[in-house]
Amino acid sequence: MYVRMTFFKLRQGRMQELRDLYNKEVVSAHKNHKGIRFVHLLESLDNKDEGISVTAWDTKADVEAYEKIGDYERLVAKFKDMYAEEPLLKSYEVTASSDPIILRIF
Repeated sequence: MYVRMTFFKLRQGRMQELRDLYNKEVVSAHKNHKGIRFVHLLESLDNKDEGISVTAWDTKADVEAYEKIGDYERLVAKFKDMYAEEPLLKSYEVTASSDPIILRIF
C-alpha cells in the first residue's frame, strides 16, 4: 500500500472553510480513482490551523496514474487562498501494518 500526505498550514481561522471544501471537492474527486483505499483529513490537536490530507492507494501504479492526470494540482489550487505557506507533499510505502499482509496485495 502507498500513502500520500499533504502537510499544510492555514491562515488563521480557515479550518472550517477548508473542511467544508475538502468534503465537497477532495473526497468526491477520489471516489472513482482506481486503487484508492481512503481519503482522510487530519486536523492538528495542537495547532488549529495545521493539518494533513492523507490518501492511501493499493499499488504504486495506482499512485502514478493519479499523479499523471493532474487532479492533485487542480485540487491543491482550490485551497491556495487558505494556505499560510506552500503545502508539502510526501509519499510513503507502507512496509509494516496491523492489517494482515494478504489484504495489502489486493
